[in-house]
Amino acid sequence: MTFIIPDPPLSDYSCYHRPGDVFMVCATLQAEPVFGQTGMAHLLRSVLREVHGELCFRMHGWAVLPDQFQLLLHPAQSASAEQIMRRVRYSFQADYPQVRGLPASIAVWERRHLIEPLPDVAAFAHSLDSLHYAPVAQRLCARPEEWPQTSYSAWVERRLYKLGWGWAVPERLNNKVRAE
Repeated sequence: MTFIIPDPPLSDYSCYHRPGDVFMVCATLQAEPVFGQTGMAHLLRSVLREVHGELCFRMHGWAVLPDQFQLLLHPAQSASAEQIMRRVRYSFQADYPQVRGLPASIAVWERRHLIEPLPDVAAFAHSLDSLHYAPVAQRLCARPEEWPQTSYSAWVERRLYKLGWGWAVPERLNNKVRAE
């Protein structure tokens, strides 16, 4: 019998959610595992820090998977979520060929990306849980803490998640799957 750590109650997320929060997903062209290549996840995180410094958004959560990145953030008044996404994609696209020694015109991203508004605490909680559980759901690791390219450990330090959360499908995510 597996002991399941319950999801944090929605009230634990409420101090982090703000109107205007968004969940963003950007996939690589043809699901190419760009971020599985040595240093590419670090390059993306460096680009995110650079764009954060320029556009001053609040980053709630992130996950870098081999073929995509997921962000949960709150844009500042000076830049929209779309502007943030465009800047991240453009900056990474500019740096990637140089780092890899490839032609400057190489395409990295799928044309479309997801930007989903998070109107309430339930949507915020679902998105944060989903991005932290994504490496397990995609069978990249057995437990969320085993995947270093997420903000999961920061949320454990904040005491939102308890050790053992995500070792089985989180109830909040399991209910969403059953409802669809």
